[in-house]
Amino acid sequence: MARGNLLSRRSIVREYLHGAYWVLPAVGIAIGLGAGALLSMIPVKSGSLLDKVMFQGTAGDARGVLIVVSATMITTTGIVFSLTVLSLQIASSQFSVRLLRTFLRDVPNQVVLAIFVCTFAYATGGLLTVGERAGGGQFVPKVAVTGSLALAFVSIGGLIYFLHHLVHSIQIDTIMENAQKRTLDLVDELFRVPCAHDAPSVVRPDPPAGAVPLLAPKSGYLQTVDVEDLAELATSTGYSVQLVTFVGDYVTAGGILGSCWRRNAAAVPEPDVLQRILRHLHIGFERTLQQDVRFGLRQMVDIALRALSPAINDPYTAIQVVHHVSAIESVLASRALTDDVRRDSSGQVLVWLPYPGFETYLHVGCAQIRRYGSHEPLVLAALLQLLSAVAQNCVSEPRRAAVQAQIDLVVRAAERELAEESDRTMVIRAAAAATGVVERPGTLAPSPSVFGMAAAAQAASATAKPARSKATNQ
Repeated sequence: MARGNLLSRRSIVREYLHGAYWVLPAVGIAIGLGAGALLSMIPVKSGSLLDKVMFQGTAGDARGVLIVVSATMITTTGIVFSLTVLSLQIASSQFSVRLLRTFLRDVPNQVVLAIFVCTFAYATGGLLTVGERAGGGQFVPKVAVTGSLALAFVSIGGLIYFLHHLVHSIQIDTIMENAQKRTLDLVDELFRVPCAHDAPSVVRPDPPAGAVPLLAPKSGYLQTVDVEDLAELATSTGYSVQLVTFVGDYVTAGGILGSCWRRNAAAVPEPDVLQRILRHLHIGFERTLQQDVRFGLRQMVDIALRALSPAINDPYTAIQVVHHVSAIESVLASRALTDDVRRDSSGQVLVWLPYPGFETYLHVGCAQIRRYGSHEPLVLAALLQLLSAVAQNCVSEPRRAAVQAQIDLVVRAAERELAEESDRTMVIRAAAAATGVVERPGTLAPSPSVFGMAAAAQAASATAKPARSKATNQ
């Protein structure tokens, strides 16, 4: 059990360090000071080959070089920090405030900043070693000064790479692709088993009469649950743990998280077992993508909602988001989205961690985009394209019914919000194509042209002809 706790703590610390912007720069400062102290002690024999390729100036020249390098690096570090803050501002205002964590966890930015502060610490620390000897004569740490020049050129390369990386990292396509990849990686980690046609639905049992409720020790989001550690704890103590709160849900202090009970009434009760269980339920002030697929969808949906707002008014970005969300929803449609259940050798429950069902994931990906984009027919058509791709991968009847329910909601939104007949016609035709995939299992989704500009142009042309004929007859 101690080993499980140690691994759990390591996972938490690793997650914190990955998002902490000060860790790598602090390591860079330590490396710079240490390397400068070591290199300054390397003697260089006069007239040797090493002496010919090292710094050739006097102590005053060496001091000047180190001053210039340190001053330049601290200025460059300030510029890099300003550009990083600017990128965070752009990400929060144009895309979503929930993407700030992604930018803070960007390792290339942290590495470049660490290189700059390492060079500054190296050059500044080197100033202490340049000067007059106690017995007379000058001391010039040639290897150390040459190293500062080499680090200056490395920093120039780092600055060029940082500018290249920054420009590409704030592009909307890069942001959506990264969010899609991280979410799909989590889906592959949590739900690896394909969904079967005849998979029985597992219903979470009610806890027994003597179950003790697990109450949240503080308010916040349920970020992660250490299922393996809980299973080991349940095995050693004879308790069962059943959660009712999804990872990613917000709970208030004293709110219900689940319940626990002794599997064997003869087992000796342990007074601190509740506290030991709660240590493996991590509650924080923000949601994370460690076990929360909905948060990955939420990040992408937020981009679409911001793009559809009157302040930005960029429906095409919303359409792009829908395309990326469809890649995630299609994979979810093909996986067995079962709860994480651990049992002992006799089949009794050790740990039961619930996950949202397919209908929930589909609702998160479609509902708000449908409501905010109901005035733009191409956004509704993109949602129907998503639903047809998802229906293609659905093998169970309840999931196809959930897809059909979303199709019907899109049609109702179009009939209610779209004033132009051609726009309604395009959406209704796209809905009919998506419904055909739902009603005929194994049918491939139609081509994208059925849901895009080509379909809109055909609908506009079809509705314009009767109007012209009517006007000619009159």
